[in-house]
Amino acid sequence: MNSFVDTISPIAKEHIAARVAYVNDVALAVIHSTRQLAEANLQFGRDWLQQSSNAWQQAVLTPAAERSEVAGPTAEAVAQTLQSYQRHVAQIASDFQTSITDVMRQHVPQTTRTATALAEVVSQKAAAETDQQWRINQTASRDLIDQASRFAQVATQNRAMQEPASMQSTEDGGNKN
Repeated sequence: MNSFVDTISPIAKEHIAARVAYVNDVALAVIHSTRQLAEANLQFGRDWLQQSSNAWQQAVLTPAAERSEVAGPTAEAVAQTLQSYQRHVAQIASDFQTSITDVMRQHVPQTTRTATALAEVVSQKAAAETDQQWRINQTASRDLIDQASRFAQVATQNRAMQEPASMQSTEDGGNKN
């Protein structure tokens, strides 16, 4: 007994392999970029928490008169951290877009070629099956018409035969003399 894989045509197998390779590489690019984004978020969270803790400690430990002098540099450090994070996220997004573009450049020609070949084979097979079915239907129609003609001829012949006379005629009342 043939397995499902054995019944797939070589062209279909080639197309499936091309599509799987394409989807696999896209998935790897997504996973890689997601990992980079997660690492960037984690690092930003750590930095933000550290700077927030330092700012809170300085605010609590610094006398009220000196707080305005300490708040300026602390706010600037937080703003720089946020800008650095935004640049890092933008770079990750740019790298992701580049990797997806590279994957497409690598796989789209092969996938397109195999899809076109598969579509041609399917189209040819469908046309052949349609032609074969049309021929079968024409033969069945001719057979049906021939049978109907023979039936009509037999019916016409049966009408042409005279009905056999009965033993007793209805007009003369039978054989009574």
